[in-house]
Amino acid sequence: MMNWKRLLLIFSLLFGPAAQAVAQGKSQFIPPPLRLYIPFEAAWNGMLEVLEKNDFEIFQQNRAQGSMVSSFREYSSGLLTESHISKIGEQPKLIDGDWLSVRYQYEVFIELIGGRETLLTVYANIEALQREYLGTETWVKIQTVGNLEARLLTQFGQSLFGQNFSLQEPKKGFWERDPTYLPDPAERIPRTTGPERP
Repeated sequence: MMNWKRLLLIFSLLFGPAAQAVAQGKSQFIPPPLRLYIPFEAAWNGMLEVLEKNDFEIFQQNRAQGSMVSSFREYSSGLLTESHISKIGEQPKLIDGDWLSVRYQYEVFIELIGGRETLLTVYANIEALQREYLGTETWVKIQTVGNLEARLLTQFGQSLFGQNFSLQEPKKGFWERDPTYLPDPAERIPRTTGPERP
């Protein structure tokens, strides 16, 4: 008969990595597109203003397609690079060499859905500079965990709707739902009931 310590060891070896992967997955939140009840012009100009406030230059923009790409910005360099990569992306295993620096840029897409309804999507492109022991340096793409996208969308929302704006992580089971919904200002005002208003 197996003793309980052996069963515990077998259980932890079999299910430990899976539990760790689930725990890591819970800490990641890539924000879905924002559905906004504002005109395209307001969304476009608002995003340009937020990027400029954060000292990003617009590397490429196409108003007709509703897309803009920012310049790259250094996130970290030097000895702290390796520990800082994990704050914004999934750090790949380094077989040999060191991480020298990490940088990122934003890709923004603004889509007109209706007369006063737009859909705003943000992607962060992250790259880390790897130097191999033989001296070769290459930029490696890093998978984002959503922190950079959430920061930019929050700043954008606060610039348009006030400091109380925040992105809320979808609850369990909501991943398949429509993008985050910001109601029309008229719908946000609570209705009062009284003799004059039914």
